Amino acid sequence: MSTNFKKFNKCKLCNSINLVEVLNLADLPIGDKYMPEEKADLAKEAYELKIMMCQNCNHYQNSGYVDPDLIYGFYLSRPATTNPDLAEAFKEYADYIVKNFSNKKQNLFAVEAGSNNGIFIQYMKEKLNTKVLGVEPSNLYKHALKNEVDTINDYFNSNVAKTILNDYGQSDFLIANHTFSNVIDNIDFLKGVKTLLKDDGVFCMQTFYQKTVVEKNLLENFTHEHLSYFYVKPLKSFFERNGMELFDVKFVPAKAGSIRCFVQKKNGPHKVLQSVKEFIDDEIKFGMDDFNRHETVKLFINETKDKIHDFISPLMKDGKKIAAYGTSTGATTFSFNYELGKSLSFFVDDDEFRHGLLSPFYNIPVVSSKKIKEEKPGAIIILAPLYADNIIKKNKDYLSDGGKFIKFWPKFEVVSNT
Repeated sequence: MSTNFKKFNKCKLCNSINLVEVLNLADLPIGDKYMPEEKADLAKEAYELKIMMCQNCNHYQNSGYVDPDLIYGFYLSRPATTNPDLAEAFKEYADYIVKNFSNKKQNLFAVEAGSNNGIFIQYMKEKLNTKVLGVEPSNLYKHALKNEVDTINDYFNSNVAKTILNDYGQSDFLIANHTFSNVIDNIDFLKGVKTLLKDDGVFCMQTFYQKTVVEKNLLENFTHEHLSYFYVKPLKSFFERNGMELFDVKFVPAKAGSIRCFVQKKNGPHKVLQSVKEFIDDEIKFGMDDFNRHETVKLFINETKDKIHDFISPLMKDGKKIAAYGTSTGATTFSFNYELGKSLSFFVDDDEFRHGLLSPFYNIPVVSSKKIKEEKPGAIIILAPLYADNIIKKNKDYLSDGGKFIKFWPKFEVVSNT
């Protein structure tokens, strides 16, 4: 086994050693490691991706983790910058936090763990009169500093929390937007949250929702970045064991289904709302605690893979190129689980940051959509399924020229003008 990959030997939430495999996915390279040609060899290694279930608290997690410095040392994903809808949703989210949890206090202080390029807390600083601090391990912290968003280049943990406490004081809000699932040591992370939060402070955590992942076959969420796959029942117990209290949960449309969890210190000022119980009741009814609950995901993967190859194989035999649209971390998950690496001639992406780079492992070039007319692929597989309709709408000329888009979610579909 690679020295860059380490196994988890216990549950990340309750420390139980009773872990059982529930989903065996294709080995993957680091999903977002699209590299320039001279560094392409740095993305040549693939690592196991097995989903485990804790038989004690029913938490889902990866079987192990890749050295995080390999993931975040050269990082491209800036979702709130490249997705206007998400950026607008984040503004509404920030407004909600300040309006509902500030207790009419002045001089508010918010810390964001995994702050990316700082766009969320930049809005809080500029529009909501809040003192802010980001903690971001990747190279994207430099973008935040350019926008005058104070940011520490590190992983948030209990030691970093102590440093922030000494230098800045306690915070009113600790925010983690699609970060908590990526953390190696969640117990230590929460220890840092408790250290930093005021007694009436709120930990605001948004994450993709594993119940929706299973329900809708959202395969793109299974990556080496995501180490945990959360739903409310195990989270509630986890917070309680660590002196915290989950007092509200909201479902939001981000990533086709995410949850916002609002957490306070034990005996904090906020009443525990009915939403917590309602989510848990729904999860039990759905069978999230069931060892076999991910069998439908396995079936979806196998059926989709067969349908894609049944369609593209005759095109390739006729000498036509096959392309893919989208180069997110999830696109790597799709490429490997649908065994597309040897079939693709190039990737298309609208993010200029990615143009001219090579894909992880297979070194497939990433180009602008302008190249579609020049290359004339026989089919383009959309690897950003949540944005498929927008992609097709932006590339109508390709369809007019006889091209075909392949959508595989929520069901397999070939889109053409013929």
